Amino acid sequence: MKHKNIFVLGALCLAFFPVAAQQGLIGEYFNGTNFENFVTSRVDNGINFDYTDQSPAPGVNTTHYFIRWTGKILAPKSGKYTFYVFADDGIRMWVNGQGLINAWFDNDHGEYSNTIQLQAGQYYDIKIEYYNGIVEGQLTVKWTMPNETVSNAKPVSAQNLYQTAPPKTEPVVVKPVAKKKPPVEKKSEPVPQPPAETPEKIAAIQKELELKPIYFVRSKDIILPASTRILDNWMEFLRKKPEATIIVSGHTEDLGNAGKNQLLSEKRADLVAEYLAKHGLEASRIQTKGYGSTKPYFKNAKTEAERASNRRVEIRVKK
Repeated sequence: MKHKNIFVLGALCLAFFPVAAQQGLIGEYFNGTNFENFVTSRVDNGINFDYTDQSPAPGVNTTHYFIRWTGKILAPKSGKYTFYVFADDGIRMWVNGQGLINAWFDNDHGEYSNTIQLQAGQYYDIKIEYYNGIVEGQLTVKWTMPNETVSNAKPVSAQNLYQTAPPKTEPVVVKPVAKKKPPVEKKSEPVPQPPAETPEKIAAIQKELELKPIYFVRSKDIILPASTRILDNWMEFLRKKPEATIIVSGHTEDLGNAGKNQLLSEKRADLVAEYLAKHGLEASRIQTKGYGSTKPYFKNAKTEAERASNRRVEIRVKK
């Protein structure tokens, strides 16, 4: 009887005195180019840092690293919230499953904002992904409450960030234990197979992929992280079209020595071919060619965005 009383008392304590939610977001830290080399994780109370020439966590590189934060964000008021992001380099952000910011490329002090409607007292899922390419590593996430202006924007603090939402409390109800009935055997039903994709659908996928170049870090043979997902999509498509062969064409921006640009364009094309071969594509289905800076998207490019578009690799299915 004594043990039973202790159990009931414990249940009542949990019902009327719920466990407090733990503040902060869970940060996962990776080295590499696409979240592939996990290093460590920790709880971060906010996102407002400058890691220029510094490692953000023990064992993490000073450049070419990734961070993913996940958890909950608590809305103190009902209304329209605006999130402001200052990033160097890539950043993307989701709140309540809605993509608010998507600047997944090298940024030189990029600033972005977006709004979302939230209800007071509600805990919403939040996920933020960040990568640092080279040199500066900076990220600040701010917000304004409903009816506030940008001049009131402040970093989101730990009092609004949680690892998980607090458990919902419900009264303890003691129910009589029902006798278990013998399980009823169910006849297995055939698993429905997804319909095969039509030639028209495959052709549409090919056309979409051919419009997505593979981009690189300036003056280097390093594929930008967002472009590796495009290569993975190419692999999925080429498995559906086993008879197809592809032409991989490398290009550079029209700056610097033409001879070096030619070699760099060839190396970039070879790097893409190696990635595809490493992921299962037969080498006999790949042809590569470098064009140096002879075929830019933008001639005499004046902005960094235009120059970034010129340093690319294009993939086409051979006719």
